[in-house]
Amino acid sequence: MTASRLTVLITLIALALGGVSVLQLESARRSVATEDVMLGRTPATIYEPSGASDMLVVVSHGFAGSRQMMDAISLTLAREGHSVVAFDYIGHGRHAEALSPEIGNVTGTTEDLVRQTLEVTARSRARTGLNRVALVGHSMATDVNVRAAQRDPSVEAVVVISMYSEAVTSSHPERLLIVSGMFEGRLRDVALETVAQVGRAEEGFTARDGSVSRRAVVAPLVGHVGVLWSTRTLNEVSAWLGRATDAKSTGPWILALLLSITLLCKPIVSVLPKARSHTAQDLRPAIIAASLSAVPASGLAMTGLPLNGLAAFGALALSFGSWGVLVLLLLQADLRLALRDLGGALVMVAWGLGAFALALDRYGAAFVPAGPRAILFLALLPGMLLFGLADRHMVRGRGLLARIGLRVPFLLALVLAMTVHPAELGLTFTVLPVLVLFWAVYGTMARWVEERSGPNGAGLGSGIVLAWAIAASTPLFNA
Repeated sequence: MTASRLTVLITLIALALGGVSVLQLESARRSVATEDVMLGRTPATIYEPSGASDMLVVVSHGFAGSRQMMDAISLTLAREGHSVVAFDYIGHGRHAEALSPEIGNVTGTTEDLVRQTLEVTARSRARTGLNRVALVGHSMATDVNVRAAQRDPSVEAVVVISMYSEAVTSSHPERLLIVSGMFEGRLRDVALETVAQVGRAEEGFTARDGSVSRRAVVAPLVGHVGVLWSTRTLNEVSAWLGRATDAKSTGPWILALLLSITLLCKPIVSVLPKARSHTAQDLRPAIIAASLSAVPASGLAMTGLPLNGLAAFGALALSFGSWGVLVLLLLQADLRLALRDLGGALVMVAWGLGAFALALDRYGAAFVPAGPRAILFLALLPGMLLFGLADRHMVRGRGLLARIGLRVPFLLALVLAMTVHPAELGLTFTVLPVLVLFWAVYGTMARWVEERSGPNGAGLGSGIVLAWAIAASTPLFNA
């Protein structure tokens, strides 16, 4: 099969896969009415079932999450007849405010989130007229929900996913379901220790002591994030809240849609005029440039400088930007821009943000920088443009192993800075997985753009997308 025929075949498969994925994802919403609202200062989504509801379920996400990440659970519970309210915590998603940096203090950040949860619950009860309440939360929200339930007598059931909380006692919460991912070994132990407070500690068994009931279950073949889309999680949560179901996970369809969007980038960039062929230069100068530039990048990251009043973002912008400048200088990169470069950048931004980012934001996780995040995006942009240009010049024409190896020094520089100065930089540690995923997804798109327009177009597009990704997804803390 010729290369052109293979491209056509892949394009047709990607189009079919994307179309089927959208149909499946939208059909999951068909019987549920959703409405985006503001509950006080908190952005939230209300999911209403097609029939009458007798229970309000308040759903909250984990650290660096958003209400979109809880969408599979929210939709499942609404289809089973519950009124569901999912919301964004302070510093997350679409919330316009930043968190207190006192993350290690129960009376600091945790107390702020507990109060927010109680306020959202009270406003949701007033809006729906429902008095029976259940709290469902993931990761960071598990401790918050356990503490919130102590103060709200209307809460009759609590579901915690990937739980860790020191607020659980032998009598509180009375009805507690704990779901862990198969690969969350330590959290599975915590779940069993919690069940053992009232009786026999065994996964899949419900222990009871008077009015107190506890159950720990495991979602197979998933970890800390995948547990949210596991059919075992969806079925157990529904059953615990009184409406047993045979739920179908939307997780595979989300992945299929994002894969199809990524694959469709290749035929789209083929409309660009093809750049001159390029042979990768000696690897040694690139290794030296990547390694030497990582030293000042790590030092600047350690400063923990704020940006627009937000903790550590100034340090991140300087770290990324300084690495970019030094790599470009050491490689003596040609940064002269041609019309072809601008075309490549435009195509990458239009498809990478107009298609991929919007699809992810609708179905998987908050990925649109709104409010203060839009300003943060603009503030991060200069440093990320330099980083994107340097990254593309450094890896141009190289194989997979070389691309991975050349990026390791900068990752290690960030890890070192966050380890040495956790108070200043630890709040932004989610930048690390975002950067790795950025290279995996958008790096693939950039390679295809680079083949047509050269490294400058791909680099400019990469810088814009990276600034967008960090601004949209990183939790915000006050300096």
